[in-house]
Amino acid sequence: MDDHDVNERAPLYRVRRVFLPTSATESFTVIGPDLRPVELIDEYLAWLTNNERSPNTVEAYAHDLRAFWTFLDEHGLSWEQVGVMELAEFAAWARRPAKNVVVLADEAARLSPRTVNRMLTGVVGFYELQARRGSTLAQDLVVKTRSGRGGYKPFLHSIARSRPRGRAVRLPETKQLPKTLTLEQVAAVIDAQEHLRDRFLFALLASSGMRVGQALGLRHEDVIAWERRIAIRARAGAHRRARSKRGAEGDVPVGGELMRLWSDYMHQEYGDLDCDFVFVNLWGGKIGRPLTYSNVDRIVGRTEKKVGFAFTPHQFRHTYATLAYRDGVQLEVIGALLTHRSPTSTLVYTHPTAEDLRKALAERGVLDKVADLVA
Repeated sequence: MDDHDVNERAPLYRVRRVFLPTSATESFTVIGPDLRPVELIDEYLAWLTNNERSPNTVEAYAHDLRAFWTFLDEHGLSWEQVGVMELAEFAAWARRPAKNVVVLADEAARLSPRTVNRMLTGVVGFYELQARRGSTLAQDLVVKTRSGRGGYKPFLHSIARSRPRGRAVRLPETKQLPKTLTLEQVAAVIDAQEHLRDRFLFALLASSGMRVGQALGLRHEDVIAWERRIAIRARAGAHRRARSKRGAEGDVPVGGELMRLWSDYMHQEYGDLDCDFVFVNLWGGKIGRPLTYSNVDRIVGRTEKKVGFAFTPHQFRHTYATLAYRDGVQLEVIGALLTHRSPTSTLVYTHPTAEDLRKALAERGVLDKVADLVA
């Protein structure tokens, strides 16, 4: 189910792309029933944009707040009348396939727990800004929706009748890690490409583990061919919304074959085109325009028909990290390659199986030491 489907219930609110007058930076706003921007939402989304949140994140939060304002209208509430119980009701409302339906199983829900949790994050972020502005109601709500360390507790934690001072609203999520690809599948995807540009794109993802947004944001100066490395830099790319996550920077070593493929792409297809970006439109439409996520989606769709299996560009990242982990590369090294700031983030990508963990314990003699204790 699409993340924004919940907004179909009340078409009176619309999300619109705008450009901030002070910087001409792309942002988003929500248009209300009076055909004017909802001022508080508009200010919050502009604040996010000015704080260099990615355009994709700002757009997602715009849709989340559109849904929240729809919920408020349906329930006759203003944003200043919302407490933890109302947030819990909003979460349940977002999951219902219809107004008179109560969700008893995830399969019947309109939205997944993960999507609703993201919506709650956006809504609580809105209240955090109001709290900074001095709203006592918002301050109280933020305190109640945060645990002692700033994270969220499980859904409806402490909201039971016996403990009315609940501190958080969050749905329990079932962790579903993206699947990795086999080396044969990676090779099939690369070999299926008709153009050097597309071949280089998938080879780059497979050889570096970078996010597709990081790849689309690459400039020519980021490819240091003589040192066989790719520099990942967090730059604003709002006009096409392909950018690194905030603070995600690093240098990734790559092989000579990838650099030769890049060179072939530059000489045979890119040619004398005057553009800063590495990945650009070369056939049809506006030649030289930076490649976008939707362009990549179309390439993936064509490729899937050729190779006979479904895949996503992000699976190349998981595959890269998992192969490195199983070949004995340390987590901190993998984290640096993936431009992670947290070791916990890296663990999500490595997909260690029970056999992987057993091998690691055996190599370090841990299993033998424990066995000796019970012998």
